[in-house]
Amino acid sequence: MDISDLVVFKAVVEHKGVSRAAESLHRVPSNVTARLKKLEGELNVDLFLREGNRLTVTSAGLRLLDYTGKILQLQKQAIAELTLAEPGGLLRLGSMESSAASRLPGILARFHRQYDAVQLELTANASMPLVEKVLSGELDLVMASDPPDDPRLERVKCFEEELVLILPREWESSSALPETLTMVGYSRGCSYRHRLEKWLARHNHVCERVTEIPSHFTMIGCVIAGMGLAMVPRSVLALHQTEGLTLKTVDEDIAFAPTYLVYRKDNPSSAISAFIDCALTAPGAVN
Repeated sequence: MDISDLVVFKAVVEHKGVSRAAESLHRVPSNVTARLKKLEGELNVDLFLREGNRLTVTSAGLRLLDYTGKILQLQKQAIAELTLAEPGGLLRLGSMESSAASRLPGILARFHRQYDAVQLELTANASMPLVEKVLSGELDLVMASDPPDDPRLERVKCFEEELVLILPREWESSSALPETLTMVGYSRGCSYRHRLEKWLARHNHVCERVTEIPSHFTMIGCVIAGMGLAMVPRSVLALHQTEGLTLKTVDEDIAFAPTYLVYRKDNPSSAISAFIDCALTAPGAVN
């Protein structure tokens, strides 16, 4: 069973026919048909049901498709790691704004010193939009919290953040939160905002207004000024003067938010592997 036969088989399944698969592979249809018959003969199973010119993948074909994806992924990874001993090219990174401020500077500096042949591009956004950009191929590697359990993604845990509620200092003397609340939060798709919304609902608090602020510097300043409440990692608070703030701990299942490095399983590269190594050996990283 040749790798090239599996590539042909996968193309036929994905393009739902021989002609379109042949066009995508720059082959003639007769060559694709011969490859399929050869593969079926070697395995002694029917991979497709044939009705006229129509092909329908069989259950055996679906099982082979799963193995084919894994085999081709391993082939690509092996080539990347063995032929590109020294990382190079463009690495498109994404990060939550809070992680970009509190975690990334040291990692980026070390990576740049060790792998100066790699050109870095950094995009800051909320977790879910970043993961979507990985899936669409717009970004290579992102630092995100609460990424989805998607079979196309590889997730490597790198940091454990503790989230705390921040309130204006003037609220400190009150035994309860004001009845009218404004959430000073990140945009939709931010896992930290989702955790704050979960905490508020659990404790029967309702925010009448939500002000979306992508910058934690501005967010913290607005809370100090008395605009409302927010939830941020302790690692971010370490970058700020916290005079004017009241800190409040929250339920453990909400407070402890792991951060992951996320990339597509079918997009391995030596630059991604090198960056992950730098991140996992950074101060505060999860071992």
